[in-house]
Amino acid sequence: MASIFKLFTTDRQCKIAVVQYERADYGVGTEEHLHWAIVVQTERLDQDLPCFQVFDRHYNNSRGVQWALFDRDISLLKTRKCLGGVYIGSVKYSQIKALREVASGNSPVPKFPEWNCRDWVIEVIQLFAEQGWTSTSIPDQATLLPSMRIASVATKAAYTGRSLHPIPVIVDLTV
Repeated sequence: MASIFKLFTTDRQCKIAVVQYERADYGVGTEEHLHWAIVVQTERLDQDLPCFQVFDRHYNNSRGVQWALFDRDISLLKTRKCLGGVYIGSVKYSQIKALREVASGNSPVPKFPEWNCRDWVIEVIQLFAEQGWTSTSIPDQATLLPSMRIASVATKAAYTGRSLHPIPVIVDLTV
């Protein structure tokens, strides 16, 4: 009986979310310019969560712009730059290793001059869709923006509220 209980608790559904972060000149109201990352809610939101994101480094030499992939567990509570996000699907706990391979296997290679971290997230979401891990079609950034706006306003309100340790608000996708 204990092995059955362990099977049910270890292979639970884990929510996948796209989260957004403030940038130097961009915050609430400018969600189309925020930094995006993907997190997997393996535990509570106040625990360390698998996170996937890309970022660029600009060099003043022949290297030019270099993109790097970030694949680590993070806490959403370590910064108030996280402006919440949107749930896009779920994955069984036992499939997180496969999800991690899919995400980290998509190297950050710009496809056009304005390509950025949000484009990379959309690419990965499409790969997740092929695995059945997304709950609906998310063909572009515009699909997520209305929900991202709701999350950023709610998260900013939580940060300015009375809670000592507010958690970024992650909303369900509204389509």
